[in-house]
Amino acid sequence: MELLQTLNASSPLFPNDQSKVVFVKKEDPIEKGFKLLIDNNILSAPVYDEKEKKYVSFFSMIDLIYEILEIVETESLPQGDISTVLTNLTGKNLFNKHRVMDIANISKREPFIVVGSDMMLDQVARLMSKNKIHRVAVLDQRGELCNVISLSRIIECTAQLFGVDNGLTTAGERTIGQLNLGCHEVISICNEKTALEAFKTIARLGISGIAITNKEGALCGVISDHDLNLIKSHGQYLSLLYQPLYEYLDAMKSLTQSPKEVITCKYNDKFKDVVQKVSENKIHRIFVVDDNNKLIGVISLLDILEQIVWSQRQNPQQ
Repeated sequence: MELLQTLNASSPLFPNDQSKVVFVKKEDPIEKGFKLLIDNNILSAPVYDEKEKKYVSFFSMIDLIYEILEIVETESLPQGDISTVLTNLTGKNLFNKHRVMDIANISKREPFIVVGSDMMLDQVARLMSKNKIHRVAVLDQRGELCNVISLSRIIECTAQLFGVDNGLTTAGERTIGQLNLGCHEVISICNEKTALEAFKTIARLGISGIAITNKEGALCGVISDHDLNLIKSHGQYLSLLYQPLYEYLDAMKSLTQSPKEVITCKYNDKFKDVVQKVSENKIHRIFVVDDNNKLIGVISLLDILEQIVWSQRQNPQQ
C-alpha cells in the first residue's frame, strides 16, 4: 500500500472526498440523532460526551431499529413516520429510552477506536484489520472530530491502486482460490422465512448481512443492515419485516430506483476483479458460487482488507 503510506488519517479518501463529518451528542434525543442520520444519508455517526469531553461510541440506524424490533415483535406496528412510531410506543410505555446514549452501540458489535489525524492511512488499515472493525473516528490535535474512515472507503480507495501499488498489483493477479479467500461458512436463510427472522439472525450473530436462498439452496438475494436505509422517515416500512423474504425482496425492488443485484464470484476469479466488483457495486460482501449458482463461500470486506494490508508480504510463488 505504497500510496496509503504517504497519506494521513485526516486526508479525505477518494472517491469520497466530499464526505461531510457529523456527530451526535450523548444527551441528544434519539429522534434528533435519527434525523441527523437520515438528513446526511449515513448509517452511523460518532457520539460525543460533553461531560467527559471525548467521543465515546457510534450511534447507528441499526441501534434504533433493533431496539424497536425487540419491542414490536409481539405488538402491532404503529403507522406513520418514525417520530409517530416512537411517540406511540412511548405512549404505551413500551419505548422508555429517550437519549442517544441509551441505545448507542446497543449491539456492541465491535470496539470503538479513535485515531490521531497524523496516523498514516496504511497504519489505520492495519489497525482496522487487526481489531476487525468497520470504522474509526479521526481526531485532530485539539481532540476535535476531523474525519470518519470506514472500511468500505478504504476498499474503494485501494481498488484504484491496482497497477500502481506493486504489492497489491501482484496479489491482484492471483485468484481468490489461490489466496484462500471465500472459505468461511456461509450464513443463509430460506426465502420463506420472514425478514424479521433474518434481521434477528444478523443481530444474534453480530454480522452485517446474510444470503437468501430458495428451497433448492440456490442464491436468490441478500439481506443486510444497509437495507435499513430504506426506512428513511417512514415507520410503515418496518411492516415489510413481517413479510416472507421473497415478498420482502420484491418490495425492496419497488422501493428503490436501482434494485440491488446479487453480486457473486467464483474461486478462479482474480482478486483484482473481485475487489473492483465490490467497490463498484458498493457492497459489503460477495458470495462465492459454483456453476449452478449454489453457495460455496463468502468474502467480507474485512477479508479483503486483511489481504490488502498484508499484500506486500504475500509470496506470489506460493
